[in-house]
Amino acid sequence: MQAKTAQAEKKAAAEKKAAAEKKAAAEKKALADKKALAEKKAAAEKKAAAEKKALADKKALAEKKAAAEKKAAAEKKAAAEKKAAAEKKAAAEKKAAAEKKAAAEKKAAAEKKAAAEKKALADKKALADKKALAEKKALAEKKAAAEKKALAEKKALAEKKAAAEKKALAEKKAAAEKKALADKKALAEKKALAEKKALADKKALAEKKAAADKKALAEKKAAADKKALAEKKALADKKAAAEKKALAEKKALAEKKALADKKALADKKALADKKALADKKALAEKKAAADKKAAADKKAISVKQLDPQKKRDSRTELLTVSVSLDTGKIVGIVAVGILASAFLVSAMVFISG
Repeated sequence: MQAKTAQAEKKAAAEKKAAAEKKAAAEKKALADKKALAEKKAAAEKKAAAEKKALADKKALAEKKAAAEKKAAAEKKAAAEKKAAAEKKAAAEKKAAAEKKAAAEKKAAAEKKAAAEKKALADKKALADKKALAEKKALAEKKAAAEKKALAEKKALAEKKAAAEKKALAEKKAAAEKKALADKKALAEKKALAEKKALADKKALAEKKAAADKKALAEKKAAADKKALAEKKALADKKAAAEKKALAEKKALAEKKALADKKALADKKALADKKALADKKALAEKKAAADKKAAADKKAISVKQLDPQKKRDSRTELLTVSVSLDTGKIVGIVAVGILASAFLVSAMVFISG
């Protein structure tokens, strides 16, 4: 009983220890989860701040780019308007020159016609000279118009070149700003990537550590479970062995008791049989004596000389024989009852064992 109590206390202590280890593991896991969550939250906040900053930079860049594009468009529009005005002016000047030339030609034609009509019979040479003069004048006017046109085109070209140079300068400036912005963005992305990598490495290290802790905890738990199972099995084997031993001892005791009861019963039966045999023998002897005496009495009666006293003695002897016979029967019945009781008790002990 004491060993069983000690075993129960040992089992309770082992269960208490396992529960404490399980609780400690759960607390450790909860702490690790809390730490990982805090790190994850910090990383998310850092990432959100970086994204916010990148968005602000992107917005500022877009606004700057939009302003630059707006400025460039305004400059381009102004240059186009200036060019259109110059071209319009040149066209107007060209038209005026053409109209002047046409007017001159018309005038010359009219003068020539008038001169021809007036001088129908003028000298052919004078007409040729006049014609040459008119052609020379027209050529001079044409040359002047061409020089004026060339000057306008040269001016327009200079203005176009200046506009192109201005545009190229603006584009170069925009390209430099774009490059600086791209470099800045690349640097920010490189920095963000480095931070992201550091965060990923930190997270991977934390996960690796958590996995190692989890594995160690699982191994520890498995070892504890294995030990507890081995102890439980050993306890069960010990208990089974003790129960088997107790059962064997109980069975041996029952068999020993049954054997003793059987032997006692056999001894009792043998004693009863011996007594019954002795009683039977004594009864037979007594009966033989009684028969012998009865024969003698019969013989005496036959001679009609029976004594009343002897008659009474004969009756007493007969009664004694009858009582002896009845006592033997009672002893036999009692012996059979005792034997049946012993057998029944043995059977009950064997069944209950």
